[in-house]
Order: sequence, then C-alpha cells, then structure tokens
Amino acid sequence: MGPFCLGCSHRKCYSPIRNLISQETFKFHFKNLRYAIDRKDTFLCYEVTRKDCDSPVSLHHGVFKNKDNIHAEICFLYWFHDKVLKVLSPREEFKITWYMSWSPCFECAEQVLRFLATHHNLSLDIFSSRLYNIRDPENQQNLCRLVQEGAQVAAMDLYEFKKCWKKFVDNGGRRFRPWKKLLTNFRYQDSKLQEILRPCYIPVPSSSSSTLSNICLTKGLPETRFCVEGRRVHLLSEEEFYSQFYNQRVKHLCYYHGMKPYLCYQLEQFNGQAPLKGCLLSEKGKQHAEILFLDKIRSMELSQVIITCYLTWSPCPNCAWQLAAFKRDRPDLILHIYTSRLYFHWKRPFQKGLCSLWQSGILVDVMDLPQFTDCWTNFVNPKRPFWPWKGLEIISRRTQRRLHRIKESWGLQDLVNDFGNLQLGPPMS
Repeated sequence: MGPFCLGCSHRKCYSPIRNLISQETFKFHFKNLRYAIDRKDTFLCYEVTRKDCDSPVSLHHGVFKNKDNIHAEICFLYWFHDKVLKVLSPREEFKITWYMSWSPCFECAEQVLRFLATHHNLSLDIFSSRLYNIRDPENQQNLCRLVQEGAQVAAMDLYEFKKCWKKFVDNGGRRFRPWKKLLTNFRYQDSKLQEILRPCYIPVPSSSSSTLSNICLTKGLPETRFCVEGRRVHLLSEEEFYSQFYNQRVKHLCYYHGMKPYLCYQLEQFNGQAPLKGCLLSEKGKQHAEILFLDKIRSMELSQVIITCYLTWSPCPNCAWQLAAFKRDRPDLILHIYTSRLYFHWKRPFQKGLCSLWQSGILVDVMDLPQFTDCWTNFVNPKRPFWPWKGLEIISRRTQRRLHRIKESWGLQDLVNDFGNLQLGPPMS
C-alpha cells in the first residue's frame, strides 16, 4: 500500500480564521524570541500558487490557528483536501507556502510527510518564526524527514517577515518595522535549525553515472535552497532573484541584511555533454559559497571546461585568493565571474583580492543586461523573458567604472585587456 494521507479520509473541514490578522496579533505571536512565554497558539499563514509558465499564480491565501485541540497544520490539511485539492488538476504543479509562528511538532510533521508522499504534484515551503521543542529528538528527526521528502524548511528572515506583514496583516498601509533583535534572533533560530538539519545533507553515493553526487541543499544550510540531483536543478523563485540580484546600492542596514550571497554556476564541457548547473548560498559564520563551489569542482576532477559564475556580491579577500590559487593550478580551465554588486570595494584588502583573481587569469566583471538575462534563463525561469528593473544598465555601467578604477589603481588594466584574446573553446589540434 502507498502512503496514507490523513486529510484524504477526514470528513470534518476547518476553515481559515480570516485572510488578515491584526498588527498586535502578528507582533505578539510571530516575534522570533529565543524564549517565547505565553505564546501557546500556532498561527499558520498560507499561500497556494500554481506554477504557471509565465509566473506563479496565487490561488488561495489566508490564516489558520489551533482549533478544538487540532493544530493549525492539521486544520490546513483538512481544509485543503476538502476545498482545494478536489478542484486542482493532478497534471499541474502547485506550491504551498507556510509562514508559521512555531515550527511543526512531531505529530504534525508526520501527517505533513504523508501529505507530501501522497500528492506528488505539490511542493511545500515552511518558514517558521520559532522552533518548537527543538531538544526533542523526535521533533528533530521529523524536521529532517520533511526536508528529505522535498519540503523546504527555514527560519523566517527579515524578507519573510516583511512579506508576511504585507500579505497577511491588516497593516493599514504601514511598512513593516523590525522589532529589536529581530536579526540577532533570526541568526539564533537559523543556527539551531542548521544543527538539526545538517545530518540530512551528508552526500550519499550517486546511483547514476553523473559526476555530481546526489546532494540535497536548503536555506540555512551551508549551500543552497536548490536540490541538485545529477543535472536537474530546481530554479530560484522570481521574487528571490529580483530581491537578491538587484544591483542598486543598499541604503539601509535592514535591507543589507536581507541581501544574501548567492553563487549560481554553469559548467560547459568540451565533450558534448549537457551543461552542469547549481546554485550555492553562503551562510553567515560558515563557509562562503565560493569555498563550497571550489570543494564541489575539486571533487569532480574536471579540466578543459568553461565555468560561468553569477554572484550577488563580489568575493571577499580569502575567497578571492583561494579562487586564484585554484585557477593557477588548472591553466586549462576557463573561469568567468560576474557580480551584481561589489563587496566593500573601497577597502584595500578587498581590492587586492580582486587583483589576485585577475592576475590568476580569472575574468571578473560586473553583470549587465546580457548576464542578468542569462542568469534568469538558466536559474530562474527559462520560459518567461527577463524584465529589467528601472536603471539596471545605468547602475551596471556605474559599477563597471568603479571596477575599472580599481584595475587602474593597481596597474592591472593592460593585463585585464589581454584576457579578451583568450580562446574560449577546446584546444585546437
């Protein structure tokens, strides 16, 4: 027998409490405190979208909370089966996103697991403000199992709080104002979740002939929100791309913390095989995406390949030096690095790190419209054209001039210009 889904056989239907909650309710129940006293109710804000070829189409959204000793997650499953699942096409793919005041308990996670195993055309993202009873081994085990079943499990960051405030709170047109220690508490919740989920992401031997091992990765862990299995890549969401690769200067510290260091890469081999793609996400206090990228490429033992990397931030000095050393050891490898923004470009150590990249033969440049379009096509949505934001090309040219001045100040302009004569292709016989 296949997996049994609780909602499929349950006759009673629970309804959302409302589409919007009050500002006071949100600030009290979603505050990401380390120790939350007198917050026994769980609020679950949900959105159901259809994965359309152009852009995700929102079908339903609302809020559930515990009712009649039934947890909010179970109330949602009952409602979803009775009111939504019956009218959805099993041939289409749908995405469910939860923003929760508490992460699921052991019993609820068990039912969600059955739900995902039964309905393969549904995907689930779970963002929680706080972790429920994280010392309980059963809770830890089922959070891991959720990720292994394909769910994304993550702590709510500033970006998720702002999105939740905008869509599910009766905000009266006011912007979300972060409470004190929101980011500090996020880092605490995130680090605890990483400790719980880390065993889920130990690489296992691949049964395929592909060079890449089957590795599952998610937000809050050392790498990414993608699942990379052989050559199949789960794409970045359009919202994430627009918010993270946005190339304008950051004017406020809160927005700075919301901009994460992504590295999207594509390997083109000269043997006619399909390109290999992936995306990595740096984790604060852990290894940077560039180091994780190097570890992955080293494990593949490749040479004579063209690698194109798109970064939201240019590399820090340590990552730059390690990238440079990697390139010097592999003269046949061609590496292009395009960055959306320059990271601490006014500081001499960061400029010196960029210089080490150029001197090693790595091409480093600023993303312009062609690179943003290529990144969009390969890592976001290959069916819908990229729509540039206002001022994209003007800002790119401004950043390019800034990078050009760094090259000139270190006397490397002639060296960099010579890279244009490099042959991009297999060695000529």
